Amino acid sequence: MALEECRDNKNASREIVARQSLASLADNFSAPYIGYYLASLTSSGLLQGILQFSVNSLPTTAQILLGPFLDKMGRYVLTLLITSITASLLWIVISLTTDPLHIVAIYTLRAVIVGLAGLSLTSFIGVFFIDARLRSRVLSLVTLASQLTALIAFLIMGLLPISSVDILRTMFIISGLISLGASIIWFRLLKLDKCIAGSSGTRRQSFFGSIKTILKNKSFMKFDISFSAYILVMSIAWPYFPMAQRNLYKMTVAELAILNILGTLSTMISQYILMRVIDRVSLKKIIIIGRAGFIIPPLFYAVSPNIELIYISNILTGPFSAIGNVAITLYVYETSIKGLQASHLAFLNFSQGITAAIGSLTGGVLMDWLLRSYGVDGLRIGFAISTVLRGLLTIPFLKIDDVRIKP
Repeated sequence: MALEECRDNKNASREIVARQSLASLADNFSAPYIGYYLASLTSSGLLQGILQFSVNSLPTTAQILLGPFLDKMGRYVLTLLITSITASLLWIVISLTTDPLHIVAIYTLRAVIVGLAGLSLTSFIGVFFIDARLRSRVLSLVTLASQLTALIAFLIMGLLPISSVDILRTMFIISGLISLGASIIWFRLLKLDKCIAGSSGTRRQSFFGSIKTILKNKSFMKFDISFSAYILVMSIAWPYFPMAQRNLYKMTVAELAILNILGTLSTMISQYILMRVIDRVSLKKIIIIGRAGFIIPPLFYAVSPNIELIYISNILTGPFSAIGNVAITLYVYETSIKGLQASHLAFLNFSQGITAAIGSLTGGVLMDWLLRSYGVDGLRIGFAISTVLRGLLTIPFLKIDDVRIKP
């Protein structure tokens, strides 16, 4: 079955947007509160660092193995179906324990599965939607719709009287059930795997052959190195955020939901604007702007005396989050070799995942030392360090190739 004969862009994009919207609704009832949930059960900064280390390193290790398989076999939707069902069931499993180590282990496993699903989805969009402008529009629509349902989830969480971890455990179950129901949509799209497998878009190459080809792609590798180095320093602050929210600013779950609502609204508005102009601008320039903007969160956490300024920081970060949601993937689409999109995406995710794991684990160890030495205000020192490093590691992006979306 040729891709041109069976491709229905309108129906496929509608189904994808619907599925991802429901999945986002489900996940945002629970995922943003895992760090807070863990901080409620243990004050260990090291365990927060291990959580961040695990959910960044292990999923990307699995992705580097899956990428070449997807490029070779083209079984994108089948992979999405299997991983989506598994990830849904793991939310229910997480709800059954309050042991911090068990939570870290199960959530890490779920992160691996979700990582594989994410790679499959972005690769599927990149291969199935041949027209570059349509591809960028679909990717933007998926992101925008997911943010809308995430906003709904944050609003609901903000209104619920969540006074104990037991209520959060109930939300984990609800997340699993909604996500499981949404996974059925992938059954409707299974036929598209045959379309892709029968097209010339797939590239029959071994795992090591794919890696060798990627390493020779200078345009992509310059970006990969710059991005991974940035993520290394960016991730140092990741264990600090839930700890600061819980112990420095004494946020309730409702206040955390408000924080997420404000950030999501800002990102949604920015995403809509970006969707209308991204095919006319330099991806390099907006990526540089996006990376520079991410100094805002640690800077505000380092100096803010109250949660009101933290709210403002989430609003200000919205446009830069919107850029990161779409521009990074589009840059990889445009610099990857045809037929190896999944391998390139997996390679980027692997390299940035490893550096994120190292950075977050380092941040967790540093946080324990800062807390012992300076008390809870030691968190501000960690945020200040991250602010400076993020600014410095924005500079290498000046050297990446100037790329635009090809008509």
